[in-house]
Amino acid sequence: MKNFLRISAVCALALTLISCGGGGSKGTTTTTTPTPPPPNPLSVCLPATSSGTTCPTSQNVNIGGSQQFNATFNSAPATVTWSINGTAGGSAATGTITVTGLYTAPTPFPTPNTFTLTATLQSDTSKTANVTLNVVYPNNNAQLQTVPVQMGTTGGNVNDIVVTSTTKTCCSGTLGSLISRGGVTYILSNNHVLAKSDHGVAGDNISQPGMVDNNCNPGINTVAHLSEFAPLTPAVSGGPAPKNVDAAIAQIVGGTVDASGAILDLGAASGTSIAAAPPSNVGIVAPSLGLAVAKSGRSTSLTCGSIGAIGQTINVQYAASCGGPAAFTAQYANQIIISGATFSASGDSGSLIVDSSNARPVGLLYAGIPNSGGTVAHPIGDVIAAFPSAAGTPAIVGGADHAVSCKPTGTVSRPTLNGGPSSVSSFEMQRAEGIQQRNGAQLMQNPAVTRVEVGASADNPSEAALVLHLNGMPTQAIPATVEGMRTRIVLPAAVAQQARLAPADVQRALAVKGTHVDNLMSQPGIQGVGVTFSDDNPLEPAMLILTVIGEGHPPIPATIDGLRTKVVETEQIRAYNWGTEAVTAPAASCEKSSKTAAPKIKLRSRL
Repeated sequence: MKNFLRISAVCALALTLISCGGGGSKGTTTTTTPTPPPPNPLSVCLPATSSGTTCPTSQNVNIGGSQQFNATFNSAPATVTWSINGTAGGSAATGTITVTGLYTAPTPFPTPNTFTLTATLQSDTSKTANVTLNVVYPNNNAQLQTVPVQMGTTGGNVNDIVVTSTTKTCCSGTLGSLISRGGVTYILSNNHVLAKSDHGVAGDNISQPGMVDNNCNPGINTVAHLSEFAPLTPAVSGGPAPKNVDAAIAQIVGGTVDASGAILDLGAASGTSIAAAPPSNVGIVAPSLGLAVAKSGRSTSLTCGSIGAIGQTINVQYAASCGGPAAFTAQYANQIIISGATFSASGDSGSLIVDSSNARPVGLLYAGIPNSGGTVAHPIGDVIAAFPSAAGTPAIVGGADHAVSCKPTGTVSRPTLNGGPSSVSSFEMQRAEGIQQRNGAQLMQNPAVTRVEVGASADNPSEAALVLHLNGMPTQAIPATVEGMRTRIVLPAAVAQQARLAPADVQRALAVKGTHVDNLMSQPGIQGVGVTFSDDNPLEPAMLILTVIGEGHPPIPATIDGLRTKVVETEQIRAYNWGTEAVTAPAASCEKSSKTAAPKIKLRSRL
């Protein structure tokens, strides 16, 4: 994920329960598509930038910070009255807003921290527009630190730059944590952050901040020198990475790094800031489905989430240079996927992932899955095992167990990565309606089933499903398919919150995945296979199959050996030099010589 400031986001994996049906005579229904409302002519927007005008539905503002808002009506400037949570001008508790739209967030951090900003058109008070305000702790991970620096911060190899006559393109990521071996302390991050995807040389300077946060100039603090890296390049492109990890270590320069191993924002939260704290050194935690985790990284600072898939086999593309085209693909086995699009972004590559209850190490972040909003990580045990030496086995530098606050923090240079809308063909819907008509009455015999309708599968949004609504936890098994069509279970919210996967079911799913992974990964258009929750039935696991947008692949059955399949279509997963290109520095800061025109700067984050 270094793509250094380029993080690949990974699949958002939602929980859904599958249940058993039963019941009396309740009839069947079919779904209808509601007509979307007309667009609101009144908008709340941010000041225009070189890239245009943005009119967000949600906006983060730092504690005590300010944000200007403008209102437009039919794309023209509008005179409005501003209110927050229904109070004109806001209040000390919610933050205040002036008549000209300048919002100032409260201090200290408020609870709750989310408010509704409303603009009401003065010439027609029936016209309103809303924006959700999220007050967050500031992101200090992407800034220059005073030595000794703490981990979870911007950094990278000072040679990770490509210079042409017109441009400078540089890459950086996150200096994740400290690791100790034989009495020597190293910074732990990704190979593609510290070692330029196998192109680094022992002794290369590692700087803080990373060059992307210093106008493509070497960081002000040289905090370490590259020592070792687990090679990435497989014997044959698409084959296994030699050590199954994208990781590197760099020996610290004495006095430049906080020797306690403290990571930014991993400690307790006060009214104005979140303290740095070392991870726990009590032991490491094996990844498991649903495990609550946290990380602190360059771009998204402190974020918390949960593990959505384990045992993932995945293909990841790498470039030979910052901003360059794909050079090779490496395959990794037994990987972790953290659910959700907000856990990480480009530039968070190299972050240490810990369990949020005790801050014990769980994984090393290195990639993400575009379009689906998830994060990919190596189990930390595999990372540690990649760096043995005569001096001994490495260990994460840390302290006692402690909880992570999981307070919301600001982000920088984070791309928006969302899954596409579901698209079920009319033929598929007609087939589903026929199956429903033939089987609906029998499914309704289950007492827990209140209705059966037709809709899209949550495990594969391109396929239709029979959607069974339940009134509680099922007592009879509902088949995963009916006449070859997926079934999808909808439980009451209170019941769904109690849904848990049985450990034996997870182990069975891993065994099925192990039987079929080689065959699936050899097929065109498939780039990952693992185990996750079923979104059609959260009481059951599913085999997660990642496919490549635009590439054909053989049909994926709804079940394999009785295990549901969950299909996520995404762009090709890349871990080097992809992500958001942004920020053009002043020309003077990029001059190569007095005779050369100032090149443009492209800052590329590694994720």
